[in-house]
Amino acid sequence: MDPMAASRIAAQLSEEIRTGALPAGSVLRQDELAARFGVSRQPIRLALQLLRASRLLGVRLDRSLEVVAITKEQLHDLVATRVLVEREALRLAIPHRLKKDAVAAAQMQQRLELETDPRILEQLDQAFHTALYRPCGNLRLLSLICDLRAEDRRPYREQAPGSRQRSRWRKDHRRILRTYEAGDADACAAALEEHLTELLER
Repeated sequence: MDPMAASRIAAQLSEEIRTGALPAGSVLRQDELAARFGVSRQPIRLALQLLRASRLLGVRLDRSLEVVAITKEQLHDLVATRVLVEREALRLAIPHRLKKDAVAAAQMQQRLELETDPRILEQLDQAFHTALYRPCGNLRLLSLICDLRAEDRRPYREQAPGSRQRSRWRKDHRRILRTYEAGDADACAAALEEHLTELLER
């Protein structure tokens, strides 16, 4: 057995859960997954154990496993933590920002406003925020932000062009970028916090 098979399968399933391709309530069956990935049940069992440890799966009454929704309490804690660390990254970054950092974020935003593929939307959103935070110079902080973002199953599939969510997202990003370019740390942090706390409304 490939010793890394379970980790790769868990990573793939985790990605599908996080992006909504496997929504809450989806039942994961070992035989179907083994056929899909072309492996025996052993790496599938190990992969499912990893997902359970990450609280992405729960046990049903019949002992099968299903994708669980993130609870309101978990989402609240996650957003609160993201606000703390991302505001700090922004506060550290603004005094050291260069024109190229704002330009990179602006380019990502332009692409975001035109994109329709949920997977690419997520990548561009990550790149937008990373461009803003990178000048903070704290690699540990940047890594923590990436890890926290990976926990959030943001509904990128609901960000269709012309939708209310997409319009609000665009306005938030433009406000963050405008205050970032102006070097107004307090206004930029406030715009970021408002943007992140909107995640609690879903």
